[in-house]
Amino acid sequence: MKKILVLGAGSCQMNLIKRIKEMGHYVIASGYNINAPGKKIANECALADTFSYEENLEIAKKYNIDAIVTSGTDQPVLTVSKVAKKLDLISYLDELTAFNVTNKKIMKKIFVEKNIKAVNFKIIKKDFKIEDLSDLKEPIVIKPLDSQGQRGIFKLKNKKEIKNYINKTLKYSRTEEVLIEEFYENKELTVTGWVDNGNVTILTVTDRVTFESELNIGICKSHEYPSIHLKKYRHEIFDITKKICDAFKIKEGPIYFQYLVGDDGILVNEIACRIGGAYEDISIPYITEVDILKMLVEGSLNKNYNKETLRNYKYDDTKMCLSTQLFFCKKGKISYVTEKEELLKKDYILDVGYNYKVGDTVIEKENASQRAGYVIIKGQNEEEIKDNIEKTFDIMKFENEKCENMIIRGERWYR
Repeated sequence: MKKILVLGAGSCQMNLIKRIKEMGHYVIASGYNINAPGKKIANECALADTFSYEENLEIAKKYNIDAIVTSGTDQPVLTVSKVAKKLDLISYLDELTAFNVTNKKIMKKIFVEKNIKAVNFKIIKKDFKIEDLSDLKEPIVIKPLDSQGQRGIFKLKNKKEIKNYINKTLKYSRTEEVLIEEFYENKELTVTGWVDNGNVTILTVTDRVTFESELNIGICKSHEYPSIHLKKYRHEIFDITKKICDAFKIKEGPIYFQYLVGDDGILVNEIACRIGGAYEDISIPYITEVDILKMLVEGSLNKNYNKETLRNYKYDDTKMCLSTQLFFCKKGKISYVTEKEELLKKDYILDVGYNYKVGDTVIEKENASQRAGYVIIKGQNEEEIKDNIEKTFDIMKFENEKCENMIIRGERWYR
């Protein structure tokens, strides 16, 4: 039995914690939320900021861990790498690469140096001058350099508004700088894959469907497989992905890249080296038969994981459709939810999970951390998946005290 420290104990780490225990190992779950669901199933819990190298190093030493991992979250990837290096443990990424893929300032710099197409940008501090941004078109987007989950990201009509929002953005950052980008009208897509000794295998390409408002952008409400953009951009998507891995010297482990598709073609939004937070640990094995979670765990222990299924995998998006719905709810107190077991009886529902329970109060939707839950829906083709999505939201309910369904459905839950 090995002792493995998992950074994060939220819904995105639940399956990782479960899998480690199923494989016969001992899990220590680290995170600042004492009520995180993963802490209820881990062998041991530790109260620490997953962004903090120092705090997690102390935990790692206390338990004399054999491995450290994370999943579904960007920034703790750097913590994993730094702790692993200090304790001479295995890490998929060296510390420099981990820093480069978790800090948007460095990430954007490498995009420019390696001629990887991305939106125009500037890095500024609070004492910036409007004329410093003269070569950026409006509207613009302001982002933290080192955050995640759409926290602190705002779409602004003009540069003058930066003064009103820069402190709100910096609240989610450990730096004194922010990223300013031109807003690029787009559809988003996500590439998930695995790098094995520098060889890149793309496992899925999905359309990342988002909520959009005047202020908050990029809050994902679903991932749709396969992507409708592959017909036009298949070769370009695969080529860009390999180019990014080479540019950032990503040699081993999971990748999760987000691209923007618009009038100027494909631009890179941002990249991460982790399993996606949209429950790709469930959808990828179903689609590809590649057990990405098992590879993550085994590789963190000895890098001697089974690569045969990965190396034999050939990308084929003609066999099925899959929709991962990341649903939100309107504000209010929850008085009733549909039992998950009732939903799982439907042959078109692969999996479902809730982040709220009866008695909880839902607040205003601002970022991805306020998701009410997820449901993964199956279909043989585009028409069937659309029908199954509608049927799912007809029967799934989060009701308030007035027996009103709080789930935000929208006019269309698909593309």
